[in-house]
Amino acid sequence: MRSDTPVRLDEIERLPVVLEPVEAGRMLGLGRTTTYRLLRQGAFPVPVLRVGRSWRIPTAGVLAHLGLPVPSTSGEVCSRCGARSNHNKEGES
Repeated sequence: MRSDTPVRLDEIERLPVVLEPVEAGRMLGLGRTTTYRLLRQGAFPVPVLRVGRSWRIPTAGVLAHLGLPVPSTSGEVCSRCGARSNHNKEGES
């Protein structure tokens, strides 16, 4: 799939836990060049992981940044990616 093709909603539930830079950039509406420039500058709009010479972007952080539901089994807040569960705890509205 081309990097300038928008992500469809039906693709979201099949996303892996971490994304390659081009895929994360695609979800954020960024091109390949801009994505890597922002990563190098430390200005990518969501938290990233550096693994050796590679970049990995947690899917939960991208989804949270976009205001999309983040799948969660524990209902806890992810402190590193900013993702929150969509489940209301007892007593919350």
